[in-house]
Amino acid sequence: MAEQTNKLGHRIGARGGRTRLAILDATRRLLTQRRFSEVRVADLAAEAGVSPSNFYTYFKSVEEPVLALSEQIAVEGDRLARHLQTDWTGERALEGARALVADMIALWRDHGPVLRIEHMLADQGDEAFAECRIRRLRRLHLALERRIAQAQSSGLLPEAMSARLASYEVASLVEGVAAGIDLLRRADDDEAIVETTALIVVRLTTGR
Repeated sequence: MAEQTNKLGHRIGARGGRTRLAILDATRRLLTQRRFSEVRVADLAAEAGVSPSNFYTYFKSVEEPVLALSEQIAVEGDRLARHLQTDWTGERALEGARALVADMIALWRDHGPVLRIEHMLADQGDEAFAECRIRRLRRLHLALERRIAQAQSSGLLPEAMSARLASYEVASLVEGVAAGIDLLRRADDDEAIVETTALIVVRLTTGR
């Protein structure tokens, strides 16, 4: 693994690593308190207990620590695919779908402020954030695509359906539920939200 360096090209040692981590933690905290458009480098530096010049040793903009946080979350996203790699025969498909929905909701509960900025900047054409978003969901997309293709080969889903496109749409559905959970709670409780979403995922993924 290549050594991590700062913006000056110097290796980041233990002390530098602590400073960088303090900036990331400060970024995470401030994003729960303010809109992204309201956060400035001076705010992040003050929250982290460093000078603005020290901030620029590690990051060149407010977006960069947010991207670093987004990249950390992308690794966590790999766990989502495991719920489609279990036995999905009979009622077990619904069990797997419930676990997938619950895990996605937990991911957004823990990292919602960062993920919302990731989505916003990716939608605005920022390539780094778009790639991070793709990487976070890549294994889930592939797992969904395999399940959908299996259902097609068994005659449970139309052959004209694009398994790849359908996998993106199912993943977007689940992520949309997680992102909008507070609004959905106005209509029903968490158990009903998870159950309804899981039933939809099973139908769209298996045709059953």
